[in-house]
Amino acid sequence: MTTGKQHRTSFKALVAANRAAGRLEAPAEPAEKDDLRMKNTGMRLTPSEYEQAKQLAAGDERSMTSFCRRIYLRGLEAFLAEQGKH
Repeated sequence: MTTGKQHRTSFKALVAANRAAGRLEAPAEPAEKDDLRMKNTGMRLTPSEYEQAKQLAAGDERSMTSFCRRIYLRGLEAFLAEQGKH
């Protein structure tokens, strides 16, 4: 339990005070929106590959999209390591 008045300061006011005191750097410039958006690649799978990926995604409690991206990134990492680029 607290007694007396509580002093409340907005988050913006705290940030401004910390910037003025030199404890925070200026915010970074925002990136272009297109740089932040993922692009649809239209990956094509055979029916058997699709069913296998669907089952594996469900077993991993992921969406098909999330699962396929994760597998792609793992494969890309292995490919780059083989090429000596990672």
